[in-house]
Amino acid sequence: MKKQQIAAAACLVAGAIGFAAVYSTHNLSNEEEPTEISQTSSIVEPTEKKTPQPVREEKDTETETKQDSTDAKQPQKQDPTEKELHFSPENVTNWPLKGDVLLPFSMEKTVYFPTLDQYQYNRGMVIRANEGDAVCSVTEGRIIDIYDSAETGCTVVQDLGDGCTATYGQLKDLTCDEGDVLEAGETLGAVGKETRYYTVEGTNIYFAMEQDGKPINPMDYFGDK
Repeated sequence: MKKQQIAAAACLVAGAIGFAAVYSTHNLSNEEEPTEISQTSSIVEPTEKKTPQPVREEKDTETETKQDSTDAKQPQKQDPTEKELHFSPENVTNWPLKGDVLLPFSMEKTVYFPTLDQYQYNRGMVIRANEGDAVCSVTEGRIIDIYDSAETGCTVVQDLGDGCTATYGQLKDLTCDEGDVLEAGETLGAVGKETRYYTVEGTNIYFAMEQDGKPINPMDYFGDK
């Protein structure tokens, strides 16, 4: 009887050990599955390559724009048919207008300016005139500049050729534009109101001549004309 009990107990122990082994194997199998799923989920699928979009041809447009801008900035070439001027003293046929000389040309010594109440050199000459009197070109020449000055008011510069220029000041009602070629005696404007630099001298025309940028005496060309 005692031997039977021992055998029965041994069977129970063996059965328990077998059941434990099966249960342990089953659990181990279940625990490994999440690992496989995790590994599978971590795989990154290759992304689909995007077809590159065609680049707009903007360079040509920019080049054309820059070219147009460059062309606009290019100075216009002188018209080959434009008249070439040559200054000749004998062609100075008339004064800008007839009148008394209030302030003569003087670069060797100073002259007295009544309005300024001081002595100074005079690069031109100041001729008495009446407001509205016509002012004429002293010889053939091209108008190269028109500007306003505090001292000489509305002022016109004329290229006479060969480096010689004539300047007319204290003007109004101009009848010429830059680029115009005027003949000797042709009207370029009228006498305007004197500036504050000549209030004592009264209404006048300012006239000056230069050779290669240096002042010259207009009376050397006018004489008694």
